[in-house]
Amino acid sequence: MPSAHAGASLHQHKPGTLTRLDRFLHTRTGGMIGTLSHQLRGAAVDAILTGTEKITKAGLLAVDLDIASRRKQPGTDG
Repeated sequence: MPSAHAGASLHQHKPGTLTRLDRFLHTRTGGMIGTLSHQLRGAAVDAILTGTEKITKAGLLAVDLDIASRRKQPGTDG
């Protein structure tokens, strides 16, 4: 995710934060790149609006998943 970090201009965001959340992000997004992009964008906008200026796990959880990631994935239960 280095390119995601490179484009971030959040003043309090520390490099490496998203890489440490790699398993969480993959699980949450179902490995879908569009969903990942939606999550990161939403968390970044929220970080700007709230003044925290950093992406956190709590900030990512606050972003609703897009419709594609809510569908049952092949090979999963539920």
